[in-house]
Amino acid sequence: MIVITGPIASGKSTVARELARELGRAGVAVAVIDLDDVHDTLARKGPETAEATWVLARREAATLTNTFLAEGTAVVVAEGSFNTPGDRAAFAQYLDASVDPVYVTLRVSFEEALRRAQGDPTRGVSRDPAFLGRYFAGIGQALPTPVTDLVIETERTSPSSAALSIARLVSPDS
Repeated sequence: MIVITGPIASGKSTVARELARELGRAGVAVAVIDLDDVHDTLARKGPETAEATWVLARREAATLTNTFLAEGTAVVVAEGSFNTPGDRAAFAQYLDASVDPVYVTLRVSFEEALRRAQGDPTRGVSRDPAFLGRYFAGIGQALPTPVTDLVIETERTSPSSAALSIARLVSPDS
């Protein structure tokens, strides 16, 4: 199980899809879970608070992860908030005890994230320079990133190169 985390527009979803393709070429069955998608689906269902919806999304993602792993399918989770120990713990408490996630942290500058976000018509508020600026300023004042197994600077690394680095980390034979 691999968790890809990082700030908005760092490439989490893109790298997760590339990693699934890379592992698939090696004969590994892989499911990709994008926590933003799980959250958005749950948010449409009810009047939960934003935080309550994120808690529920983490639980649902962990449940899906447990199911896929029990069936022999590797899992890649893309999620930005796993940069805090509390968010990781909220997710991990629902994982089977035998699951030991590999954490990959993607990094990107505000300027590059803004360029990417503004070039993506599917993005909402993250395209707004003021919103993204506040978000990146908040990251700078947040708690230090918990221990991570691999850090990738996505401004200087293509999604396919990032995926290959992760694949080598989790299966040294690739």
